Amino acid sequence: MLFTLSLVALALVGSDVEPVYVLEYPGVAFGWLPEEMLPVEEGNLTEEAGVVTSPPNAHGSDFRIYYWEEELEPNTRKDLWLSNRFRSTVSPDILPSLLISSPSWEEGSTLSPMWETSSVGLIPVIDFNMIAPDGDIIGRGRACAVFTDNHSILIYSMIPYESPTEAAEAMNMLVGNMYLLL
Repeated sequence: MLFTLSLVALALVGSDVEPVYVLEYPGVAFGWLPEEMLPVEEGNLTEEAGVVTSPPNAHGSDFRIYYWEEELEPNTRKDLWLSNRFRSTVSPDILPSLLISSPSWEEGSTLSPMWETSSVGLIPVIDFNMIAPDGDIIGRGRACAVFTDNHSILIYSMIPYESPTEAAEAMNMLVGNMYLLL
């Protein structure tokens, strides 16, 4: 209940609040980032592509934001785009240990004061577990995709099982406070 009230309070913050982080080229802003992502580590950010990652941290959490300039066909299955792009982006060493869910759809920007005018809209989401050879769950994560007029954005988190950070909760906050720059 307290968590729900804090989410509602965050959603009611006035629109004059400055974003915590802006990605100029895909045209998105973040009103909140997980503590483990601060300060963000920027790779080469160009109009064509870019990556932002979390710095090494005590919890072993890994948050990443990738974007690509691309125009998708109008009938592109964005849930399949997410599944395929996630599998092609994560390290080949990690991929065999992932147990990945079927995509679901969630509304983005719902915690942002910009929700009514600059929402990222419905986004495909996948959850996954990292499985050790003996079958133990050693980590968990969540990935989602956001699409702007000419960019595709992949956001994912991988978190060790014993970490105090909850992957789904952190991603929900991140995407809930994300909005389009107009």
